[in-house]
Amino acid sequence: MFQSGIPYHETGTFKSHRTFLPDDEYGIALDNLVKGCTDILLLNPAGTHIFTGRRCVQPQPDWWFMGGRIFPGETPIQSCQRLLRRELGLDISNERFIAVCAQAFAFGMREQAPKDHGTTDTQFCYKVQLLNEEEVEKVMLDENEYSESEWKLPSEIIEGNYHPALKFAVGNMLAGNVLEEMEKKVEEEGGGSDEEIAALAREFLKKRKEVDEVLKTSKDYKLVSKELDYETTVNSRY
Repeated sequence: MFQSGIPYHETGTFKSHRTFLPDDEYGIALDNLVKGCTDILLLNPAGTHIFTGRRCVQPQPDWWFMGGRIFPGETPIQSCQRLLRRELGLDISNERFIAVCAQAFAFGMREQAPKDHGTTDTQFCYKVQLLNEEEVEKVMLDENEYSESEWKLPSEIIEGNYHPALKFAVGNMLAGNVLEEMEKKVEEEGGGSDEEIAALAREFLKKRKEVDEVLKTSKDYKLVSKELDYETTVNSRY
């Protein structure tokens, strides 16, 4: 995402009245509401690999982001912090979250009955780079939701059989990395040469266009979950 962050606007004084909903009531809510989610691209200390988990429950029982739904009254970053503590045992400070992109989802299946009613989400995606091996060792997945995990190269995700939403986020992250590099160059003493800035600008535009190509190949992806005896495809569009 090529903006400084995702702003949170509280108009008046908001107080959350969130309560636990039994599965039947939550199912009715899912039939009528689009839920907001935050998801995270978690990078290793070198910034070369992305941590992914292979989900074993609906929706999206395949390789996916870390994350989940936003609670009322949470900023997107506060939601990310809570989810990383819950899912991976990590405590990450605000300034380490970098906005990557926003997306919308419609899944044909969900975990709550009736499962074939599906669910719809909006997503704010961030990236976070771990600082050291101590943080890496803290990473722990919920075995009830994920069957396995793996650190993957960005190119592996973009070129492989992965959900186009994951590819879209990784592509935006790579384009954003070039933009960050260009901003740092401009902020250096002397501001960088015109040739250096121009080269980075061209690289940024190239990677930005590559992101759009992801959507054109979305039908190449096939979701296959042997655990759930479930197969499907994806149709992505702006």
